[in-house]
Amino acid sequence: MDVLPRLREFLLTLVTDVIVTGIIYFFTMNLLTATIALVVTTVSVVTVYYLYRTMDVVTASGLKRTHKDSPDPTPLLKKYFESSKRIRLLAIRGARMMGTDRSLINYVIGELPKSWNGRIEVLLLDPDSPYLRERAEELGHNPAQFATECRSAIQNISRLKKEYGTDIEVRVYSRKPVVRAIIFDDRALLSYYIGGEGHIPIQYEITAGDNSLLRMLNLLYDELWNESKAV
Repeated sequence: MDVLPRLREFLLTLVTDVIVTGIIYFFTMNLLTATIALVVTTVSVVTVYYLYRTMDVVTASGLKRTHKDSPDPTPLLKKYFESSKRIRLLAIRGARMMGTDRSLINYVIGELPKSWNGRIEVLLLDPDSPYLRERAEELGHNPAQFATECRSAIQNISRLKKEYGTDIEVRVYSRKPVVRAIIFDDRALLSYYIGGEGHIPIQYEITAGDNSLLRMLNLLYDELWNESKAV
């Protein structure tokens, strides 16, 4: 156990209690009132201290804000795409993001300036993987339809590459899916899968930092990419 934070907490509480209790007793000359003030002050100081520690952990993790998953995120994605040189997408079948020629990724790439010369990497769950069947059954979907949607996304990405000349590479992995993410140079939009309920209806925006979750996410992506196969 780290002793220094505990010691700081103790000293902070002690000094604050002494000051507040002394002031209350000086003005009231009432021992009961001073005792109540002592208890309230102790609880308040400890609560504030732990809230501060919690916020410090959140800041260090790189968590910046959250976004609703469904409302139109196009302006945000366009901004992040344009400012990045390497974009990495991780999904199961990418149905909404890149599954058809009307998908969001089509619009974003179509709106990128001609001068943009970044690279896009896409990781989808292997249509023939047992994990895709498992995921489909968790959600009560037809596994064959899931596989078809995954192949549709792969074909759509191929069309994008030909149409816009964008540097896009898609590979497939075979592992139980845990998170869905769009990773940019200095941040990521992250959500995670929750069994039969699909995925969480919000996306966490994570920014870069020494202790950031972004580093963990990039390591996970690297690992999946290295063990994946070309389509």
